[in-house]
Amino acid sequence: MTTIIACGAHRAPNQQEIQQILGGPAPPYGGKLIVHDAKDSKSLTLLGNTSRGTKLLLNRSLVEADGIIVVGSVEPHYFAGYTGGRKFLLPALAGFDSIVMNHALASDDDARILQLDGNPVHEDFMDALRSFGRFSDIFSIQMVLNAERQVSYTSSGHVLNSFLEAVKRAQDSYVAPVGPLADIVISVAKPPMDLDLYQSQKAIDNVKLAVKDGGIIILVSRCKDGIGDRGFYELLAANNKSEPTDSHKFGFHKAVKMLRLLQKAKVFAVSDLPANIPKQISITPFTDVQAAFDKAIEMKGKESKVLMVLDGTVVVPIPGDRTTLNLGTKPPT
Repeated sequence: MTTIIACGAHRAPNQQEIQQILGGPAPPYGGKLIVHDAKDSKSLTLLGNTSRGTKLLLNRSLVEADGIIVVGSVEPHYFAGYTGGRKFLLPALAGFDSIVMNHALASDDDARILQLDGNPVHEDFMDALRSFGRFSDIFSIQMVLNAERQVSYTSSGHVLNSFLEAVKRAQDSYVAPVGPLADIVISVAKPPMDLDLYQSQKAIDNVKLAVKDGGIIILVSRCKDGIGDRGFYELLAANNKSEPTDSHKFGFHKAVKMLRLLQKAKVFAVSDLPANIPKQISITPFTDVQAAFDKAIEMKGKESKVLMVLDGTVVVPIPGDRTTLNLGTKPPT
């Protein structure tokens, strides 16, 4: 048996992180361990293209496997609608070029959190899965986690059915109606999503539905590994007046999302980043939460409505309640 850690385009996990993923230093049932490397061309094989032209460069060990067991978690995702399920293939076990081509679709307005219907990123995932086929060879286990990152719900079986069942529970678990829009939103990126700015950006984008136009979002994230992938940062720094057009560059989607958000609200960042790094992308740096909050109150007034989100990379606060929200969340058939 072979276990593949599906990293997508993210860095490989360190030994401590591998133990967290596997529950020990090696797979408990033995066998070979592979850490997927999206940039290792020798480990990839081409299976054609999706209808949107995304190349299907996939992990060769996966393609050659006799049977496949998928284990993943489902939670809101800021441009794919939700994580999990169909994502095990593209982007999780795809080549770097495939990931870049798919993620370029995230600049579409319908590529947004909680939305599956009409979401071009999700539909490209689905197209890739249909092209891959082998549904009878795939057994899927999809989990929904609670605030302590413990399993609170599990669905299993067909890769699509198990995903859609988990989506229903994830919406109940992660979507939080908060009433009127807030003037100030404090959003915390919890470990491991606080590793770098690239990952922490999700804690900014996830809360944008809950902030007023002209409001302030305060990101709280250590970013101990710095920026992370530099592609999105360089695009932001070079295009702070207009949206970038380099869709072939990794990080394009994140830069576009951030620029659109910065047109709606100001962003403060409480982190370990050197002050010049956030400043270059129009984010105001702070080293102390109280100082950031005091500045926000000074700007928005003492009567400001304040919202604090303690797990901003997965929790989605929404105005009103679930019955009044229309985000196109109906799962596809």
